[in-house]
Amino acid sequence: MTPLSRFIDYVVEQVSPARAARRQYYRAWLQGSRKGKREQYAAAKSHRLSGGWTVVPGGLNDLIANSGPAIRQRVRQLVRDFPYFARAINCVVDYVVGPGIMFQSRAVTESGDLNKAAITAIEDSWKWWKEEADTAGKLHFDEIMRLMKRQDVESGEFILVKAYPKGRYVPFSLSLYEADWLTENSNPKFGGMLKQGIEYLEATGEVLAYHLSDPDDYRNVTVVRASQVIHGFDTVRPQQLRGVSPFAPAVILADDLENYMGAEIDAAKLAAKYLAFIETPDPAGMQSGRLTYEENSEGVTKPLEEMENAIIEYLQPGERVDIAKHERPGTTFQPFVKFVLTMLSVGTGVPYELLTGDYQGLNFSTARICRNDWSQMLRPIAVRHIRQFCDPVFRAFLDMAVLSGRITLPGYFNNPRLYWEREWQPPGMVAVDPLRESKSQIESIDYGLKSQQEVARERGRDLEDIYREIKAARDMAKEYGLEFVKPSTAVSNNPAAINKESEEE
Repeated sequence: MTPLSRFIDYVVEQVSPARAARRQYYRAWLQGSRKGKREQYAAAKSHRLSGGWTVVPGGLNDLIANSGPAIRQRVRQLVRDFPYFARAINCVVDYVVGPGIMFQSRAVTESGDLNKAAITAIEDSWKWWKEEADTAGKLHFDEIMRLMKRQDVESGEFILVKAYPKGRYVPFSLSLYEADWLTENSNPKFGGMLKQGIEYLEATGEVLAYHLSDPDDYRNVTVVRASQVIHGFDTVRPQQLRGVSPFAPAVILADDLENYMGAEIDAAKLAAKYLAFIETPDPAGMQSGRLTYEENSEGVTKPLEEMENAIIEYLQPGERVDIAKHERPGTTFQPFVKFVLTMLSVGTGVPYELLTGDYQGLNFSTARICRNDWSQMLRPIAVRHIRQFCDPVFRAFLDMAVLSGRITLPGYFNNPRLYWEREWQPPGMVAVDPLRESKSQIESIDYGLKSQQEVARERGRDLEDIYREIKAARDMAKEYGLEFVKPSTAVSNNPAAINKESEEE
């Protein structure tokens, strides 16, 4: 496409977006017709069944720009009002971040050995700084971590701006923004293109700056260089500038299920209000003249319209009372809802059992399969959160900690990677069967298939912390004069052996 064509498309888009979309559609149609029908994939051909399936050609960024705001608002509304969506987002945040992804420094010397002095200094300063991580002074760093993961799922992206307030232990903090703050109501400031609030170089895709404005006041725009912004999202196509909620494929399904369940519940409530129906041969509706009246506590006389306990109603000749039969919800309601929830589980990526709290029919094998699949799905999500959020924050913190003199790290700015070595430990998962899985872990360690560190990481713990706690517990037991006897192998494998041993004694 020539520069003139792009300019014309841009002008038409500003004046009439609908006409611009039609221009793009017919341009793609003409290009396809020139190539000939024989060059098409079967999936791209139009026939009597797929003739109504039309797509608007265009780049991913245009697609996100047009659909992103609506998707964000709909996901937020479903998280607020639809219990299963709220459960889904909580599951992702709890299993990816939990109470907070644990940090442990692994700083090394030039020879590659652990630098224990540097590790101690970095970890001590990091723990102190986490209390002051929020520029607003409201949130702990671990709470910011959870909030950013929640934003990542709910809005499809998270945005942090680095700040350098004075008077804190380390003059560095994080300012939190929602995706709605990115605005196009501005002009490029660094010679790039501005799209969806992000200024970038069209040739390379390099982000130059972010244009931020309060959604309630678009007049005041703040332009922040990209080096001062931490922006994370799941990249699914090259040159992508903004993110989309991973729950987007499930939005329509969740809304339909919410409406269906609401309608079914309303119908059941309405049906339950009718106790009985009176059949009468009086076609003229003369029953109103024979109503029984009663006076309430306020002295108001009203007709007796409801049947109560121990009341005998005398009917006129020919009348008959039929007790109402309530068949709502029907027998197909629960299987259908379960089927739709299974589809919703696929759309959100959360296992059905976790999404619904329905654990019926699970045994050890199926529970392990479910947990293993869930762990496999979470691993790249947790790694991306570490790379896009945890690592950039840690490096910026360490830079300012050294610059401010809080930490002395010789040669840091010559080779900072020696001090950037670290481990981030996401939360682990509780064992389905602790006894059975513990035996398997012990055998793996004994045969050299796993290390103790790997087993500790699977449980979301750090081996050094575990050893430190064990030592503290033993020292405490020794201080109080306590001694614990390890049970025999027979007892640990078969608790019923306790009675046998006592009989032998």
